[in-house]
Amino acid sequence: MRKKTEGKTGAKVALADFLFNNTNKTIEEANSVSDRFLEQIEKKLEKSNLDIEFIFSPLDNVEHDQPVYFKKIPFISLCEHHLLPFFGFVDVAIFPSNKIAGISKFTDLIDNLSSQLTLQEKLTEIIAVTINDLLECEGVFVRINAKHLCSDITNPKNSNSDIVTTYSIGLYELDYSLRSEAILNFN
Repeated sequence: MRKKTEGKTGAKVALADFLFNNTNKTIEEANSVSDRFLEQIEKKLEKSNLDIEFIFSPLDNVEHDQPVYFKKIPFISLCEHHLLPFFGFVDVAIFPSNKIAGISKFTDLIDNLSSQLTLQEKLTEIIAVTINDLLECEGVFVRINAKHLCSDITNPKNSNSDIVTTYSIGLYELDYSLRSEAILNFN
């Protein structure tokens, strides 16, 4: 992990200067907005520093070997290209070999993994791979449906569009009928 630089003075000054020169804000208002913005971004990104194995661990003495579906887990992430939010819902299907995690652990995991600069495609994959690795599943299928503010700001005509990405591992990658069953359960 890289060492953090001392303070956020340079970013604050640059952002405040940008706001002062491109909006009707006074320098005091621009400084205040700059402080709040950087604090919120820092809070969001700090969540991704938590230990994944601590957040997402299997339940003790519980076994299950049939599909489990999690629908519409909300998330907000930041686009690594534009630093603007994208947000929506994550659907997860797991086909456990035996291990399962508590329901809230899936929400915690997604909150953690989405708290970094990323792309929707990368986030979809990393959620599936992480669940698969930690629970040693027979298969995992993840679908993300998201709205991207970077796209909406640059092209308001597309503001009604959602982006859908999927990622399959194991049985869900090999068995079309299982993937179809998951999609039916998500809808």
